[in-house]
Amino acid sequence: MEYVRKTCPICGSKFVVLKKVEEKAIYCTLECLSASQGKMKRERSSSLITV
Repeated sequence: MEYVRKTCPICGSKFVVLKKVEEKAIYCTLECLSASQGKMKRERSSSLITV
C-alpha cells in the first residue's frame, strides 16, 4: 500500500492517507469537515441576501 502526506485546508495540520483515496480525503478530521460545511452554508446564505 502506498501512502501520501496531505495538508488540511482548514487547520493546516498534516495527515497521511492511502494514495488511492488521495482525491477524496480533503480534511484531517470530522471537525474540520464540519467547519468547512458550516463556512459554505454561511457563504451561501450571505450571497442570497441582497441589499
